[in-house]
Amino acid sequence: MPIKNGDFVLIDYVLRVKDSNEVFDVTMEDQAKAANAYSPEQVYEPHLIMVGQGWMLKGMDEALVGAEEGQEKELEMAPQKAFGERDGTKVRIVPARELTRQGVTPRPGARIEVGGALATIRSVGSGRVTIDYNHPLAGKVLSAKIYIRKIVSDPVERIRELVHRRIRNISKDKFIISNLGNLVTIELPEESFTLEDIQFAKKGLAKEIGRYLPEVATVQFIESHILKPAAKPEVKPAEEKPAAEQKAEAPVQAAKEEAKAEESAVAETETKGDRSKKAQPQGL
Repeated sequence: MPIKNGDFVLIDYVLRVKDSNEVFDVTMEDQAKAANAYSPEQVYEPHLIMVGQGWMLKGMDEALVGAEEGQEKELEMAPQKAFGERDGTKVRIVPARELTRQGVTPRPGARIEVGGALATIRSVGSGRVTIDYNHPLAGKVLSAKIYIRKIVSDPVERIRELVHRRIRNISKDKFIISNLGNLVTIELPEESFTLEDIQFAKKGLAKEIGRYLPEVATVQFIESHILKPAAKPEVKPAEEKPAAEQKAEAPVQAAKEEAKAEESAVAETETKGDRSKKAQPQGL
């Protein structure tokens, strides 16, 4: 089934700067190592994309529409479909002491945050620093190879992928998720309780579920603290009867066994009689 806007899709990709062929983003470990772009801190796995929602570069987003699960696509992206053209008005010169007061040591090439925005220091000299607020890849033509791994259609699996998008360092299979009508419950694994910004992640996740699954009205998060393993029920061996009771029951049991023996003897005698009659010749 062709992909359309609004679909949840898991993809792998390799992104390069066309001029230099340098890999600057990759989701597959073997490809990262082959391109000398491997980072041990990065988690290499398919990424969740909701097509048409701006979760990825515009050129890649548009390329997914009409594609199918299992397909591979290669494309080039002009700056307008990637990180945009360079904007000269986003390059500014500021006093070095202004950055020093913010705890920033000016160094050419460093990526810093100034006024809530990311910037690159282009040069330092004479007490002044040139800061560039353009994206480092602005104005660059990019190439991409996309591997379409899976279209996620089941609502519970969509929620699971949204959880993993927010909480990436815990296996997504450890979250117990149920979707009952307009109610979604998410049981969190114990190792998530102390994660930094877990409350922020939960709040953002609830908003995303409400936005992308509009039928959901309530999201509940469940935290269960296991204090000790559940005790197994004790199986008691059959109790032996007191010796006096066993002694009292002995004659009764013996009588029952004697009666059974007599019944068996009678039955055997009758059977022999029947066989004897059948063995006699006719007419005698």
